[in-house]
Amino acid sequence: LPKPDLTAQTAEYKAPRTEIEQLLADIWQDVLSVERIGISDNFFTLGGDSIKGIQMASRLQQHGWKLEMKDLFQHPTIEQISFYVETADNKAIDQGPVEGEVMLTPIQRWFFERSFSNEHHWNQSVMLHAPSGFDPEITGRVLSKLMEHHDALRIIYKRDGESIIQYNRGPEASEVQPEVIHLHQSGAELEASIFEEANRIQGSIDLSQGHLLKAAIFKTGQGDHLLIVIHHLVVDGVSWRILLEDFAAGLLQAEKGGPIVLPEKSHSFAEYAARLSEYAGSKTFAKEIGYWEEIEKTSAAPLPKDAEADDKRMCHTKTVEFSLTKEETEQLMTKVHEAYNTEINDILLTALGFAVKEWTGQSDFIVTLEGHGREDIIDGLNMSRTVGWFTSQFPALIQMRHSDDMGYQIKQVKEDLRHIPNKGIGYGIYRYLTEEGKKSGGRVKPEISFNYLGQFTEMSESGRFTRSKLPSGDPLSPDTEKPNALDIVGFIEDGVLTMSIAYHSLEFKESTISTVAGRFKAYLLQLIDHCLTQDGDELTPSDLGDDDLTLEELDKLMEIF
Repeated sequence: LPKPDLTAQTAEYKAPRTEIEQLLADIWQDVLSVERIGISDNFFTLGGDSIKGIQMASRLQQHGWKLEMKDLFQHPTIEQISFYVETADNKAIDQGPVEGEVMLTPIQRWFFERSFSNEHHWNQSVMLHAPSGFDPEITGRVLSKLMEHHDALRIIYKRDGESIIQYNRGPEASEVQPEVIHLHQSGAELEASIFEEANRIQGSIDLSQGHLLKAAIFKTGQGDHLLIVIHHLVVDGVSWRILLEDFAAGLLQAEKGGPIVLPEKSHSFAEYAARLSEYAGSKTFAKEIGYWEEIEKTSAAPLPKDAEADDKRMCHTKTVEFSLTKEETEQLMTKVHEAYNTEINDILLTALGFAVKEWTGQSDFIVTLEGHGREDIIDGLNMSRTVGWFTSQFPALIQMRHSDDMGYQIKQVKEDLRHIPNKGIGYGIYRYLTEEGKKSGGRVKPEISFNYLGQFTEMSESGRFTRSKLPSGDPLSPDTEKPNALDIVGFIEDGVLTMSIAYHSLEFKESTISTVAGRFKAYLLQLIDHCLTQDGDELTPSDLGDDDLTLEELDKLMEIF
């Protein structure tokens, strides 16, 4: 078993030697917010993740090149990956507007299956702050251009009996004019007024009539705050990165008096949905079905609730948070992964596993994981600049049977996650697009969901606007049902990792969840310290490309050699 060249740590600086190496270095520098990139630096130990990988691929595409994400994960330095960069397919992607009926994707089918009490008010939103203000006419023109360019933003939904019809309206349905609200208060009064108005806007979307994008400019004594609200059915975290990048570029172009020209489209959300349905019936996907059928048979003990409650509404949701320091976050993003060739989710889920085991007394638990859902599973399909709801949700078994050995436990969680086919995108395809999955009815029902959102960086390189600290209202209706008992979300902003646990206050006491959060943080810090004190790196079967080899078998082989 030859030891692969993992080059886990940032090596001595080596300058780019070729045109493609220089292009990659420039793009990595931009995406990773690192001042100087050498060709032997590791994308992931510099803070990269799969979402930043998509951003990198999108920028490469704009320069006429393409790169598959699987190659980046296997060859994470510029020196290695430059050999896998290929000329982008010369077959032009249709740049015309998309109009007509669109198939529902698995995550959209999940949404309508839940029959939420107020399905119209289930949004994602962002609030931007510009000290110099947002011109309403220019802002409207830019938002209208986004609606015209990103076809999925023009989608509406109609009911035909029990069926949901997803219809993409044409470019004539692109015009957006933000509401302008003048506020003269300050401090707490200003926040209360904005929260009230933002809630009104959050609740104003009508799925059958559209638009599914709403905007408002709050004019205050400290500059303007722009609220953009989009229904979750047509947007996700990666989509927001695309939209905010395009919004910043379009604003700059419009303010200079020129036309608004956005980068070329990748394949449409409509084409993705159709191709996904075809993929569900393919021989390639049939190989995954057995894995998901076994997962569906998995059972785990229920969480120890403090009380039972029939009222599951969001209005009873409360949140407990904890944050790391900038230094601890930097270590978690970079040096920690040198010990076991891990990714951040491996460490976060191991820490969560320790905390949940201590809380419940159970060695195994099921968690719903979320992924960006843009895996390279369909040949020739480029989704790097496509706006829509691609999120994949899938049940994962977290086994904490080696909690007495921290290093071994990290490796066990890492291997369990690596054995999930195609990062979990197949579960939704199995569950909603195959006959076997439809019959299963989703037997496994995790009570915990976990989603690491990645890094939120500065909104505008020009400094034109930043993320506002003022409230943007309730993205979900207070009267809608909470999907999970515990929703755990992590993100990095301003160099700090924050983990939040949203819980149902009629079922759990705040002291219970605060204790779980405290143990989660304590174990996370222990894991960071453990990894930083390891000498060298340890291989696991997934590093060797062997799906059948177990950790125990590898350990025995390493002893022999």
